[in-house]
Amino acid sequence: MSATTIAHKDAFALWSRLQSEFDRYHAAISFIPTNQLKLQDDLRRYLCLRCAGFLEKLVHECVTQYLETKAGGPGLEFARSFFSKAPNLNSEAFVKLMGRFGEDHAARFEEFLTKPLRDSLNDLSSVRNAIAHGAVTGGQKLDPERYRKLCEAVYVWMTSELLSPPAVSTVFPAGSLKT
Repeated sequence: MSATTIAHKDAFALWSRLQSEFDRYHAAISFIPTNQLKLQDDLRRYLCLRCAGFLEKLVHECVTQYLETKAGGPGLEFARSFFSKAPNLNSEAFVKLMGRFGEDHAARFEEFLTKPLRDSLNDLSSVRNAIAHGAVTGGQKLDPERYRKLCEAVYVWMTSELLSPPAVSTVFPAGSLKT
């Protein structure tokens, strides 16, 4: 099994775990009494944090694997020394990161990052920071479904751009990539 195939499986495992958490969230919401809105908000905040963490982990895994397929020896070690973790990903940081691979990568990422995706990414980053620092959050920005769609789009883009083509095609179970 090639390293690229393994990387695809690792990325899919990250996506599958996130999707499972969303499935449990939807199941739990139906059991939470309507007078427990604070509990529903807590679950929504958690999922927003998970989406932000998913993106950071996915980007780190995909970029690291990409570096391993394109570099070796001291060059790879040098690259790894500057990329030990993914940054807090707002659109500016993400564009800058993809731009470090050259103008072609930056252009493709800019094309992918439509205004709705850019807005979702920036809102997720602001919500993540507010939640992580204990600020009161709520309202329209606290929309985990919007961020799940963002995560799926980034997952598809990152794996197709940085991990493709796999030596053996990765087959996703029917309905595994819910929209």
